[in-house]
Amino acid sequence: MLLSSCGSSGVYINKAYLNNNNIDGKTLAVLPADVYYSGKQPRKEDWYEQEQTASQDLQFEVQQALLDFKNVHTRRDKQYPVVLMDAYTVNKTLLTKMADLRTAWTMPPDSVGRMLGADLVIKVRMDREHFMSQSAATWTNIGLTVLSGALSAINNGYPPEVEYVKANNFDYEISLISTATGDTISRYAINPRNRDDITGVNHMMASKSVVFAGK
Repeated sequence: MLLSSCGSSGVYINKAYLNNNNIDGKTLAVLPADVYYSGKQPRKEDWYEQEQTASQDLQFEVQQALLDFKNVHTRRDKQYPVVLMDAYTVNKTLLTKMADLRTAWTMPPDSVGRMLGADLVIKVRMDREHFMSQSAATWTNIGLTVLSGALSAINNGYPPEVEYVKANNFDYEISLISTATGDTISRYAINPRNRDDITGVNHMMASKSVVFAGK
């Protein structure tokens, strides 16, 4: 399990693929992330633009997590050294082949990787369902806590079950995919509590990944 404190999660490693294919020294590209917002949209927010900004933010964050791990750790057992393509180069190359980076979201990741000349790609997807503002969720939960305390006093010290609210619901997934076969080599999936948890997942992924961004 991965970061169970952050919500439901799971890790998949395709051991059969790794036993039959050598990824040592292969070229790895982190693709622009698929980002989709749904739920209650505030009137003044442009979610289309926000999705595209979040896409590149996540792409560069995942790349940086891999580099940060390489800079402070030696390669672990069962980690394979790979050549990491710079995300700026990835995006610049893709924009010579498609109208915008969002187009890559709709394409098979192995196909996008072959456009880049990469052997492996990291595909990231984040879905966010918005319920209310963070301040509204915070104040609602404060009220529920006060109510729970009052009911506990009435009920001989036994607090009632209270279901607290949250501003957003997230689903997050990181997949390592072979561009030659389309096989998923590894996948990390999580239902994080918030955006900060996702940053933690990216760093955890880098530490547990089967790839290492260096020799």
